[in-house]
Amino acid sequence: MKHFDITEKIRGEPYAGSLGIRLDTAGEGYATCSVTITGDMLNFLGVVHGGLIFSLADVAFSAASNSDHFPSYALDVSGSFLKAPRVGDVVVAEARRVHATKRTGVYRMEVLSEGELIATFNGTVFRKTD
Repeated sequence: MKHFDITEKIRGEPYAGSLGIRLDTAGEGYATCSVTITGDMLNFLGVVHGGLIFSLADVAFSAASNSDHFPSYALDVSGSFLKAPRVGDVVVAEARRVHATKRTGVYRMEVLSEGELIATFNGTVFRKTD
């Protein structure tokens, strides 16, 4: 297994940056990201777009899996949206490795708004080996 400091790569990622997503912590098999909700993040129903919440969880997933084993590529992600955050809320995604083999890793992402669970995701990565 290779260990790779993914922090600067994630912090410089154009997509995450365009959404205002910040990488807060990253370590082997663990990462947290956050975003502050603005009015530009609402969908036509006036609630935060699910794509933003998914993207936040996905950035944390990528940081956790690639800081654990580089390179890791997402194979599958599924999740549930439980509650919508509000404009002004700081939303945090925490990704944590729950199982790993030489070739795959399974991660759980929890998304919280102001400390309350608003979404959960599970993801599997392919861990490329030489």
